[in-house]
Amino acid sequence: MNAPSTALDADVAARLSNLQVRVRRAVDGFLSGLHRSPHRGASVVFVEHEEYRPGDDLRRIDWRATARRERTVLKRFEQESSLKAWLLVDASGSMQFRGAVAEESKYEHAATLAAALAHLLLRQSDTVALSVVDSAVRHFVPPRGIASQFTAVEEALAAPTPAGSRTDLGPVFEEVIERAGKRALVVLVSDLVDVPMRILQSLQHFVARGHDVWVLQVLSRDELTFPFRGPTRFHGLEGQGTLDVDADAARAKYLSALEAWRGEISATLAGVGARHLLCATDEPAERHLAALLTAQSRGRARG
Repeated sequence: MNAPSTALDADVAARLSNLQVRVRRAVDGFLSGLHRSPHRGASVVFVEHEEYRPGDDLRRIDWRATARRERTVLKRFEQESSLKAWLLVDASGSMQFRGAVAEESKYEHAATLAAALAHLLLRQSDTVALSVVDSAVRHFVPPRGIASQFTAVEEALAAPTPAGSRTDLGPVFEEVIERAGKRALVVLVSDLVDVPMRILQSLQHFVARGHDVWVLQVLSRDELTFPFRGPTRFHGLEGQGTLDVDADAARAKYLSALEAWRGEISATLAGVGARHLLCATDEPAERHLAALLTAQSRGRARG
């Protein structure tokens, strides 16, 4: 009677182990690519000077500023505010597509990105929450900034989800926007297949509340280049059945439609103030992490 459960547990353990290997590789690759890592934990930042008063800590005296102003002034510091990040990872049927070139399926690549990002954020004392979603929230890790949070994130990403499910991000967005409060980093990792533009437009509600929104669109190289030749049968991963086509005859039309679709997504996201990053599954995850975190660090410095 316990065989199915044991097999399922073994499958989850294998997925978790593989995810951990990919995450270590991505994080190590990202950090080794930095000459000077900005991810050093929470810190204090200088805010302004204030006049010395008897009893103040003498270690805070700014001697240079005191000499210039001919009066004793202190440096005032504040604890640098930590970031709250909400990671939304699409686990719908289309995300299980791998293609002929990539080592990872789209979901595996998305999980690698999300877990590696969580690791780096937690490393600098930020708070991380995770929702694994398709037509509903399948796994949820509430926001925390403690060390054990990374294990919870990895386990949720490796846990099974229903096969062949569709994506419905509308209710997910509504739930997150109620929970997120103010000034959060919201990262959606999805192929965006069958996601209506009106749903992407609803991300404007996050931006209006001060959230920084990123959409990491994960696609396989096969989807981006359509390398298929001759008679080809395609199998829908979300219950659409099969489709027989002449790949050579369909290639130009497919690539034209793909370009138009990607352009519409980019324009829609730019229009609502969200940032869009294409993540091909045959590219190193650390490259995508570097693009996101570098831009995010610049944004925080300006903010």
